[in-house]
Amino acid sequence: MDEIDQKILNLLARDGRMTHTALGKATGLSAPAVYARIQRLEQEGVITGYTVLLDPTKIGCGLTAIVRVVLQACEGENELFEDFVRREPQIVECYDVDGEDCFILKIRTASPQSLRELVARIRSIPQVTRTITSIALLTIKEPGVNGPLPEY
Repeated sequence: MDEIDQKILNLLARDGRMTHTALGKATGLSAPAVYARIQRLEQEGVITGYTVLLDPTKIGCGLTAIVRVVLQACEGENELFEDFVRREPQIVECYDVDGEDCFILKIRTASPQSLRELVARIRSIPQVTRTITSIALLTIKEPGVNGPLPEY
């Protein structure tokens, strides 16, 4: 990956709908050259997909919570818990962590009541021994860019 690839990635991370022509103007390449680079980056697994960023408050998911989860044994067979997390659409991020907790979840839900119900379902998983929930009052910074990548 060279400087031009990184510049293309930075531009796409800011605006995934940017045309090959616009990317070419920004990088000094032709549109077909940009297209070839993007195809290569996709094939190499650098670009893993494209997505749309939604305003959670406008789609009924205005409550954000961070839930720390402790299991009976953090290491080993956590398939039941991990399968639940993968299937539950209100859990938007999940991290397997080291330290006091086993997992940290980011949850987007409609209301305190729906959060309460989801946390109860999490606690009902036999491996779960404790949860600690924090409700976000305001989002200061949230990733829209999967970076940061160096600027060129």
